[in-house]
Amino acid sequence: MKIKNMTAWFGALEGKSLTLGPGLNVLFAPNESGKSTWCAFLRTMLYGLDTAQRSRQGQQPDKVKYRPWSGSPMSGSMELDTASGPVTLRRWTERAGQPMQAFSATVTGTDTPVPDLTADEAGRTLTGATREVFERSAFIRQSGLGITADPELEKRFAAIVSGGDEEQSYSEADKRLRAWMRRRRSGKKGAIPDTEAEMARVRGELAHTEEAVRAVERLDGELAQAQQTQAGLVKRMEAARAEARKKALNDLAAARADVSARESDLRQAQDAATHAMDALKETPFGIDGPDRARELARADMETADDLSAQADNLPARWPILVPAVLGVLLLIAAPFLSLVLLAVGVALLGLTVGLWFRWKKIEAHRDELLDRRMEMLDKYGAQDTSGVAGALEAYVSLCATAKEATARVRKAQAALDGAKERQKAAEAPVLNGLDFISGDSEAARASRAVTDGQARLDRLREQRAVAQGQLQAVGDPVVLRSELEELARRREALLTQESALTLAAQTLEQADLGLREKFSPVLAQRAAALFGQLTDGRYDEITLARDLSAKARLAGEAVGWEADYLSQGARDQLYLALRLAVCELVLPEEQGCPIILDDALVAFDQQRMERALDLLKTVAEKRQVLLFSCHQRESQYLAADTSVTKIAL
Repeated sequence: MKIKNMTAWFGALEGKSLTLGPGLNVLFAPNESGKSTWCAFLRTMLYGLDTAQRSRQGQQPDKVKYRPWSGSPMSGSMELDTASGPVTLRRWTERAGQPMQAFSATVTGTDTPVPDLTADEAGRTLTGATREVFERSAFIRQSGLGITADPELEKRFAAIVSGGDEEQSYSEADKRLRAWMRRRRSGKKGAIPDTEAEMARVRGELAHTEEAVRAVERLDGELAQAQQTQAGLVKRMEAARAEARKKALNDLAAARADVSARESDLRQAQDAATHAMDALKETPFGIDGPDRARELARADMETADDLSAQADNLPARWPILVPAVLGVLLLIAAPFLSLVLLAVGVALLGLTVGLWFRWKKIEAHRDELLDRRMEMLDKYGAQDTSGVAGALEAYVSLCATAKEATARVRKAQAALDGAKERQKAAEAPVLNGLDFISGDSEAARASRAVTDGQARLDRLREQRAVAQGQLQAVGDPVVLRSELEELARRREALLTQESALTLAAQTLEQADLGLREKFSPVLAQRAAALFGQLTDGRYDEITLARDLSAKARLAGEAVGWEADYLSQGARDQLYLALRLAVCELVLPEEQGCPIILDDALVAFDQQRMERALDLLKTVAEKRQVLLFSCHQRESQYLAADTSVTKIAL
């Protein structure tokens, strides 16, 4: 499949058309001029617009993001060369709220429909890949060079290795198995714990039934004895009541004074805690705590140091003086020597002017980096990163103060609660006409004895009622034993199922590991070969993890480097090589799915860019390549190559 022409009413593209060549297409446009919009439009024409997308984390869905600026309905067309002939795809909006949902696929230049090309399956039919596989292989953006694992990509890998269909994914199958296992047991939940709990309940009911008869007889005797004892205790308590009342009043006054003092302590502690929290809120870190503050400060200090280093590494001004001085000397000497030297002098002065403008841009960039650094430091009130560390140290100290103040509040509150409880204990006997007071007086002992005796009577009556109720309500022990046996059989069956599912999950994992052991070396070997071309042989090996994260080994070294430890340019080279290797292995060559690169070479220096373009020219011999760039250097490098289509948007 090759794209010949696209016309779009999509975002900033108001009726714009784009005509492409069959091989490598280099499309230049400044930033914010529609490159990414063309890429999104191409994907939408192939796979449709996902109208179910919702805003998340400040990112708008495509149906809103790419709404035509003029307010006209979203629509577009795409002319293709396919193995079966020229085809024109059209998507347009028929009803409000359903952008790009209407679809047609016709033989170019006619109204004849193309069989098997539907709105939902057009992309998969034409490219041989689902949307998920397409986005993780041929759809390459600067912010998304790396490859993430996906069930659809797993299916394609499995199909390549096993020669089977693409309907099975390890992630999906493992997810189903895990869900079935969780339904049987997930911590303290699931069918097995529920059955075991039910068995415990039935066992308890059986034990209670057997205990109930014995308990009723025992409790009848204890209850009669307790009633006789309680009558004597009541007489003893009434004799001591008058003397105890006077002491209760004295204790009540002391308790109220204690509550007042504790309330004052609590107010002071709360004021201190409020002041500490207000001080925290006024800091750059807020109230997130020391750990989060350390992460934020460390990240900002690293960013500030990086911005300073970038500014320091920019070229100096003095190189422009060399051609300037030479040019002036030649102009002075030209009348005495030759016109050739005069021309050379003029050329050197022209070069000086060009270098001067380039230096001005570098100076502007340096100022921008330093302004960003100062803006970051200003929120800490710091002049350098040591000031950030000082702000962090002060914040940690404030956190400790706030923590101590909060602890004092809790301690004061606990003390106040205790004082109130003591006051309540002292007030209750007076208000209720009772003599329950603290201490070892006769009234206190008599009151506690009466209370304990009444509690014992209540417990005995309650226990007898429960035992009697169990005899009437628990049920027939024979039925309970039969129910327990049935629950035991059910539990055994569930345990057998759990073991089978665990074995299935382990077997599935081993099978997935086997597939990856077959596919990963092939992918890694091809990616390493492409990475070697991009780096002129500096790296000779790539290893891939299960999530497709990569390590690259320098030639001659024993250990590979994680991608995060590589420079930005080398990392993008690595991921570009991996992407192209995936395209070779998972995208059917006979269908020729085009490769789209949106500013994917922006982090490449001149040498890296030239190697990448040479590689893309080779790739473009088998499938169409669309390289969108915000720089003109790609077109300039390929200016003499007539096989490459150069387009300025």
